[in-house]
Amino acid sequence: MNRYQDEQPEKPGFENNIQQGYKEHSPGGDQGHYLHRQLLPGQGAPPPKKPPKAKRKLFWPVFLAVLITASLTFVLTAAVGYVFFADAIRGLVNGPGSSPGGAAPGDRTLTFTDGEGLEEALEKFSTVYNLLQANYYQEFNDAEMIGKMTEGLINEMGSPYTFYLTPEYNQAVEDSMKGEYYGIGAVVMKDHDGNFVISDIIPDSPAESVDLFVGDIFVKVDGKDALEFEDVGELAAAVRGDEGTLVKLVIYRPLENRELSLTIKRAKVANAAVRFYFLDTGIGYIHLTEFSDHAAEHFENALVALMLKGAEHFVIDLRNNGGGYAQECINMLDVVLPPVTVATVKGREEGQVYEDEWKTKTASLTPDDTRYVILLNRYSASASELFAGALRDHGKAVIVGENSFGKGVGTMTWKLPDNSAVQITGFEYFLPKGESIDQVGLKPDYEIKLPDEVETKAPNRRTLEEDDQLQKALELLQPEVRRKK
Repeated sequence: MNRYQDEQPEKPGFENNIQQGYKEHSPGGDQGHYLHRQLLPGQGAPPPKKPPKAKRKLFWPVFLAVLITASLTFVLTAAVGYVFFADAIRGLVNGPGSSPGGAAPGDRTLTFTDGEGLEEALEKFSTVYNLLQANYYQEFNDAEMIGKMTEGLINEMGSPYTFYLTPEYNQAVEDSMKGEYYGIGAVVMKDHDGNFVISDIIPDSPAESVDLFVGDIFVKVDGKDALEFEDVGELAAAVRGDEGTLVKLVIYRPLENRELSLTIKRAKVANAAVRFYFLDTGIGYIHLTEFSDHAAEHFENALVALMLKGAEHFVIDLRNNGGGYAQECINMLDVVLPPVTVATVKGREEGQVYEDEWKTKTASLTPDDTRYVILLNRYSASASELFAGALRDHGKAVIVGENSFGKGVGTMTWKLPDNSAVQITGFEYFLPKGESIDQVGLKPDYEIKLPDEVETKAPNRRTLEEDDQLQKALELLQPEVRRKK
């Protein structure tokens, strides 16, 4: 078995797009059916005495007594029923199999625990729902209203990485992580200002042929304002389409302070996630564009190929790499590290708080004295930061470039029956020395910013002479090569 096929941590991975199936819950157990045992004559009680003959003049007093007793019984029964079935009375039923941790996906129930302000919040919700349903200028049926409530709830959770994916959006994300799709070949990320920025250009793609730049910002896609897209995947789904069809883009180019209108023909794009070559005597170069399917396998193959050619130390270029699957990241670390802890994860799952450790499991393929220089910039995020931070914390690497993006939380993707999905921020990860980089990023050991005219080029289109960050990496590793000799 190859190391990239090894068993991974049981907890959901970083941006791991875990597809969780729906659990079916069968009705079972008493649903509040209370049976009152009655004692019949001869069963634990003395036989009743024969009642005396009633007198006519006692009719009204007896009638009133019975009426009062029946009324009190009804009130008490209703009160007891509300205590035990308040949720049902409000139309909110705790379904069989549910727990305080929350219902499993697919349950048609809502579970509330009593808390301060719950009744008032439900009353306010009911009022607003009815007002919208009755007075909004467009009419929506209940199913449509519930759909809007679902998306609104997801988008208001407070994390920019928790959001709803339409079926088309979800399919686009899945296709992109497979490394092959029909589109223009521009890798896009959302920056801290909410702009959709091109972070990389795939070689030999339509985006390269029309001279799109790294740093270009989307303004419109086929006439739709880019700010209307919820997230990168939704915009990507709009840009992609059938082979040979056209997409009209308006982009803003900060370097030239102007907007450009472009019409681009879509084509098949194969994203080469790993590119590598021999940089100098004893030094190999590996450029990873994303942590997509099989990234660890390609990384290991590149490393071995370079070592066979005599590479002893490596430059790993993660500039413009927005992340990907945690599993691929950990498997890559398994190639270059001995069995160690690479991250501590703290989060919630099925209503319970958990803490876990992600560890490498096999011996490193490289010698213990192998050193790495990792190149990062402001577009390097999530799995890129985990890889670089773990390798540096274990004393194997230094970082050159710019402060990274700062995404230190992980997400899970739950696929829904209609092929839409919800992505949920489920945990935060901490580097081996205990550092969280969320909203902070990794500070480089050698901070070097490229000139604007160089930074707008994709890394594969820069020459060594103009790439000051790569030159610094080479400068740092050359003494290591000489030392071995």
